Amino acid sequence: MHNYKDFPEAGEYVIVTITNINPNSAFAKLDEYKNRSGMIHISEVASTWIKDIRKYLSVGNKKIAKVISVDVSRGYINLSIKRVKPTTEREKKTEWKNEKKAENLLSMVAKDMGSTLDEAYKKAGFELQKKYGLLYSAFELAATEGVSALVEDGIDKEWAKKIEGVARKNIKPKEVTVKGVLDIKSYKPNGIEIIKKGLSQSDDENVSIAYVNAPKYSIKVTSGDYRECERILKESSQKIIEYVTKNGGEATLVRVK
Repeated sequence: MHNYKDFPEAGEYVIVTITNINPNSAFAKLDEYKNRSGMIHISEVASTWIKDIRKYLSVGNKKIAKVISVDVSRGYINLSIKRVKPTTEREKKTEWKNEKKAENLLSMVAKDMGSTLDEAYKKAGFELQKKYGLLYSAFELAATEGVSALVEDGIDKEWAKKIEGVARKNIKPKEVTVKGVLDIKSYKPNGIEIIKKGLSQSDDENVSIAYVNAPKYSIKVTSGDYRECERILKESSQKIIEYVTKNGGEATLVRVK
């Protein structure tokens, strides 16, 4: 794994591979940082008292560790395993899996460009890591917003085109959903027809409307982009509200988180 930073920062969570075990400590390679290793003191392995560290760690084990301190001048990195919460461990494992996938995607881009993976990182990968924190996030952006978003972030246009092409083929954009509740009333003799006609004013395929209980109707918008969802919800609701009020009824929208 490549990283634009030479050292991790204190408080950061990292993937490590145990390389050496002593009676009172273990040493581990930081998988996300080239040629960097750290030490895990026996007191930082588990919350309980440990008599034999080898009962908890073995050479070759992959672990999630928290960086306690970093001494750049000496190259020392102190790590802790016991300070990693289960939720953080799950999140970091998912992040690691996605970053490995992103590196494979960048390797495809490099091949298309007649380049090496190392050169691809220098041309685009490191810059995208700096901008988004995670390389996978950059590929997600490329899959949803395309070349222009990458070029705006300083990526060469030819590289941006290749990244977009690979991203669109291999990443399914996340679906985002926003919700609201329409409160609709009409006391006209043909009030029911007015409400039905009003609800039909929204013809966007991303919108779904369902009856909750009088006088409430849920409205839900699902799309690949949050801002697009918000726009559609606003416009669709406005069409409904305008029609109902124009025909003597009452209608309001309440956003639901």
